[in-house]
Amino acid sequence: MHIASCSWPDHLSFGEGDGRLATPDAVQRRLVAWRDELGASVLHWRVVRGRIAGHFMAAPGYRHPSDRSAGDIGWDELSVVPRLAHEAGLKAWLYVSVFDEGWPLADAAERAASYHNAMHGQHVAWQSAFSREHPELAVVDRRGTMRQAGVLCLGYPEVRAHFVARWTGLLSLGAWDGLFICLRSQSRPADHADQFGFNAPVREAFLERCGQDILRDPFDVQRWRDLRGALLTQLLGEVTETLRGSGTRLGVGIPRGEVLGPPLGNMTLHWRDWIDRSLVDALVIGQNSSQCPSMWHQLWPMHRGTGYMQDYRTGEGMPPLDAQLSAAYGPALARGRTRLYVARQWSDRSPEEEAALAAHPAVTGLVFSTFRFDNPAAVARNDWRA
Repeated sequence: MHIASCSWPDHLSFGEGDGRLATPDAVQRRLVAWRDELGASVLHWRVVRGRIAGHFMAAPGYRHPSDRSAGDIGWDELSVVPRLAHEAGLKAWLYVSVFDEGWPLADAAERAASYHNAMHGQHVAWQSAFSREHPELAVVDRRGTMRQAGVLCLGYPEVRAHFVARWTGLLSLGAWDGLFICLRSQSRPADHADQFGFNAPVREAFLERCGQDILRDPFDVQRWRDLRGALLTQLLGEVTETLRGSGTRLGVGIPRGEVLGPPLGNMTLHWRDWIDRSLVDALVIGQNSSQCPSMWHQLWPMHRGTGYMQDYRTGEGMPPLDAQLSAAYGPALARGRTRLYVARQWSDRSPEEEAALAAHPAVTGLVFSTFRFDNPAAVARNDWRA
């Protein structure tokens, strides 16, 4: 019951041979390998940037690898991939993001000192058209002077409606079995974990619920974190309601623990509510925004941020995984129908560890990176050749 997590943009840009997944025949062959050798029964297929209205940007002499690599793809993956997955005996889930709308290209001086990833993100950028046209919808700091590019405030009804419309539109283009919403973000990390999240809808809701003005008064920081998390739950509820009757399942990928964590903040993850309310069919824990899941390059290495209540990068503030599975996730899962998966994209392959995790009564299966499985030569070089 494992999941094959396919970041198709990475395969297209840096994969080799069949590992590039450039043709339906190559995808068909790799699906069989993921099924037989990884034990996958579910495919998560990550959407390419070109499927989202947006803008590729590059410094002189550079071109965004995703813009360049997808130019010779002449087939409709959103209709072809789920059909091929079904023929191979796998369920097909469309992989989308909610906190990863991109950012504008910085000037040369800033790029020299502050960049996403020197291997493929220092001199190029991408930003969704929606976030570019509505910069006021990005999360803002308490002074109202700084915003975290690429991370939209879910307190705005128009933001939630935009995501629901985008995702359902993509789902309509193929026979997808599920929608997987990943909470990872490639945006520049906040300087401190409670820096952003002071937008007008949050301010108004907190004032109504708690009688405190988060811009002017001392306020209960934990209740503010909980409120921001409740807005994510509201989005999931709206997605669930939209998918109701279609048979399309919903999955969410989160970091391990109780908060969203780096690079976003201490926003509470109300995953127990998602289980109790049957909002999600599958929950993937162990997501990591600080490291590329394909090549393990560090993202924004000069910006780490401080003040996190729990930090999955170091394990600070949280128990070991096995203890957490037994004490937290197991009892909550027993109350509902949600299935739990453990992400292994950021872990070395270990038959012993994988067998132990898969045998835990709270765990349905594990999640593996198809890029790392399909492209051992690129992984061994520790480099991406564009």
